[in-house]
Amino acid sequence: MSDFENTVAATENSLEILSLIESHNGARLSAIARELDISKSTAHSHLNTLRSYGYVTKKGEVYRLSLKFFHLGQHARNQNKRFQAAGEKVQELGEDLNHSIDFDVEIDGRIMTLFHEADDSTEVGLKEGDHLYVHTSSTGKAILAELPRERVDEILDQWGMPTETRHTLTDRSTFIDELEHVKQRGYAVIDQEWLEGLRAVGVAVLLPSGQPFGALSAGGPTYRLTEEAIENNVAPALLRAAENLEEEIQDIVV
Repeated sequence: MSDFENTVAATENSLEILSLIESHNGARLSAIARELDISKSTAHSHLNTLRSYGYVTKKGEVYRLSLKFFHLGQHARNQNKRFQAAGEKVQELGEDLNHSIDFDVEIDGRIMTLFHEADDSTEVGLKEGDHLYVHTSSTGKAILAELPRERVDEILDQWGMPTETRHTLTDRSTFIDELEHVKQRGYAVIDQEWLEGLRAVGVAVLLPSGQPFGALSAGGPTYRLTEEAIENNVAPALLRAAENLEEEIQDIVV
């Protein structure tokens, strides 16, 4: 029997409400009820419960997620020794490479930035906790290149391939071909596909089982993160760091 067969409808409704509030960066009661196809009274009951436990705030007519999620996320990240090792690797790369450095993970088909290291001269506009689409992220491409084709298709079916810039790759067959190239080369590149003027390089970090643990990336403006810099410096540094991190986490029990 599947682990997810015996679910509670009321809990599912609350979680769907939280997801909707997050995706809309805040939402009104009427919009929540309409989009989830539930009555306003039902939505209101869920929202009141979530507010009473500190998961949702309300300002005027708009409901938003509270900082309690930040506390819970920090706890989940910090109590995992593998994540701690990833955070240390991000700091090391930040000192060695003059670029914005991240460690990202795939959660429910999207990429979340777990650790971010940058200063005023290397910041690209990301922060810890940000979510990206897999097809516009170097770490997303790197992680997907290590997943079975069926899982890749599931993710693309779930989220699609929205256009972020005029450079965004939105053709699935071309994207799948690129993932094959990433797998062979060992690293992924985005060239202004998420943000105009930005390039990034991503390298997957694998668990002992061979499944992706996450991915390291370095990002920067195109005039600094040139193809020559990527091939001669940035990609080799990320590949070494990923290999070292894989060695570090293989004996860590979580």
